[in-house]
Amino acid sequence: MSQHHQTEAACLLQSGAIYHHRIGLQPGDGEGDFVFAGFKQGAFSLYFGDAPIFHFDLEGRWQRAYVRDRHYLKRLDASIHEINRVREGANLVLKRRVLDDAEAQGLDSEIREVAEILRAGLDAQAFRVENPPGEKAKVIDDAALREFLDRIAAWDASAWSAHRKLYHDSYGPLPFTPPDCQNAVILQATRGDAGGRSFGGGPIHDHGVRTPEEFERHVRDVASLLGRRLLQTRAVFLAGADVLRRPADDVLGYLDAIGRVLPLSANARTTRSDDPESSPMIDDVHVFLDDFSRPIAGVDLLAGAHKRRLSHIALGVESGDPDVRRLYGKDWLDEDLQNFVSRAKESDVELSVLTLVGGGGNERAADHIARTARLIKSLALTRGDLVFLLDEREIADSSNPGLTPLDQSAWAEQLDLLRQSLSSLRERGVKVLPYSMAKQWA
Repeated sequence: MSQHHQTEAACLLQSGAIYHHRIGLQPGDGEGDFVFAGFKQGAFSLYFGDAPIFHFDLEGRWQRAYVRDRHYLKRLDASIHEINRVREGANLVLKRRVLDDAEAQGLDSEIREVAEILRAGLDAQAFRVENPPGEKAKVIDDAALREFLDRIAAWDASAWSAHRKLYHDSYGPLPFTPPDCQNAVILQATRGDAGGRSFGGGPIHDHGVRTPEEFERHVRDVASLLGRRLLQTRAVFLAGADVLRRPADDVLGYLDAIGRVLPLSANARTTRSDDPESSPMIDDVHVFLDDFSRPIAGVDLLAGAHKRRLSHIALGVESGDPDVRRLYGKDWLDEDLQNFVSRAKESDVELSVLTLVGGGGNERAADHIARTARLIKSLALTRGDLVFLLDEREIADSSNPGLTPLDQSAWAEQLDLLRQSLSSLRERGVKVLPYSMAKQWA
């Protein structure tokens, strides 16, 4: 390894403490890149010099890759998204596209081949093994490394086909997922959009409700689909947006089912074991709500849910302007939201508020900014709660008729005005965070 330039792989072997088990492989002939292999929480990574880079779950399914100056993401449904940073004027912009079937199969095969070649090199003793320094770093056992490379190589076209079938048997159309639980396990107590209304004008899907018994079977199906990927998270996102509008017995039944299938940790936010094969544990359950009119969960239900690890509710508030809300099909009143927030805080549930930058278009921009800031500041938010400012253009399925969408300059100005108008929330320990859904893929 060069002392003048350490590659990413070499640096990780020396100081990559998040990889509790790791090892370095130097080609014996001096040709080729130094290879880093490491296990971290619920995942395994391979680095070849500075690139390519591959990340896998503990089932051997690849999840992220950096190849030929492109980032690739393999979603749970097995679709592959390519992410490229391109310069547009003075800005770097993320561009995404979904690979077609032929491209996806080619990349899958390429990653399988990486594991097969590395495995063959180990068999041929073509590498000089380098161990991580220090007493705390643990070395990947040779047999464990070979076994995991075999696990990766087992994901051929037929394995991915079976995975896709299990995914589609387990899930309906995926819901809008709040920013603070992007890595959570998604479980669908209800599917689609009640009343044909979605948050922020997003795509609308047919609505359906699972009984608690049906939901428990669904949780078991999802657990089977995810397998050891469950070790990557300690949170559940309980969908959809109308869960807290269901009867109390159903809501508590859903939470009890989660506890039976995905065991709750003994104490929330306990330290996870470094054992790569340890058992999954759930600390937190998140839900999303964007209709605050009655019927809706009261204090008793929220308290009972909190005891079952409901820790966080994301509140979808497209706008503080009732006229703008009606454009998204929402007719709840300001006091409905204010009362619900007070009940949630009484039950010790943490909150985040999701509002839109660009809601109401040019025509209602001034009222949207002023009334949204006023409504959010009127809520009984406390330290640790969050306010997310989302780009309406990233959510809406199409533009609202009769409204003129904000251009980039006007959008940036509205973002700044909303941040300034909400700046006093810092005194309560409430953070205001702009959030781009595109960046979650980076």
